[in-house]
Amino acid sequence: PLSISAAASWAFAPDYAVSLSAARSQRAPSAQELYARGVHLATNTYELGAATLEEETVRSLELTLRRTQGAATFSASAYRYDYDGYIYAETLDQHEDFRLIRYTQADAVFTGLEGELSYQLSPELAVTVFGDRVRARLDGGADLPRIPAGRVGLRADYAHGGWSGDVEYVRVSEQDRIAAFETATPAYDMVNATLAYEFQAGPVASQIYLRGTNLTDQLALNHASFLADRAPQRGRNIVIGLRGRF
Repeated sequence: PLSISAAASWAFAPDYAVSLSAARSQRAPSAQELYARGVHLATNTYELGAATLEEETVRSLELTLRRTQGAATFSASAYRYDYDGYIYAETLDQHEDFRLIRYTQADAVFTGLEGELSYQLSPELAVTVFGDRVRARLDGGADLPRIPAGRVGLRADYAHGGWSGDVEYVRVSEQDRIAAFETATPAYDMVNATLAYEFQAGPVASQIYLRGTNLTDQLALNHASFLADRAPQRGRNIVIGLRGRF
């Protein structure tokens, strides 16, 4: 496989820059995609490889606008990936939660947006808004399987002395652009929070932290998973940890 890329960046004003990157990349099919034949317990599938798969080639273009200094900073990107022979797992049949899948390839196009805007309210406190969305279709217009849903979120970060913490809210959209044998996954809200304290324990830089995820105990289905309906994401979870850096 042969991959080449090029990029250019223009600082058109103080603290602002726009960049454009282009690439042509190739990937050889993996051994699993070529030769699999049997049950895959982790995904509850029976996999069929295809020894006739060829190299996957993608031409990509990404445009990014950034502000890197000041109280308000941001980054916004738009991209397009044009695939020749995109390799993916196609579901041929399904019985209850058990799928028969075959690795195949077809031309496909991915387009997407992602962005992040941060504002430093004070030396200790910053807020960030972020989001991303991707659309993936075969050349014939059909939707590709297991494409993540779009999301938007808000995060507040605090740091003072040895203390730091953050609170994050993420809204994940419904994913109803689905392939054959898929079901739509509903939207959900995710609330996460962290509180940490850093201290020196002799020669070891240490941190004790309390981390909570999915604090509202939402039912959250990951559309990118083969087992989205059978194995939801983890419910409310609290972790207490200690880190040491040396």
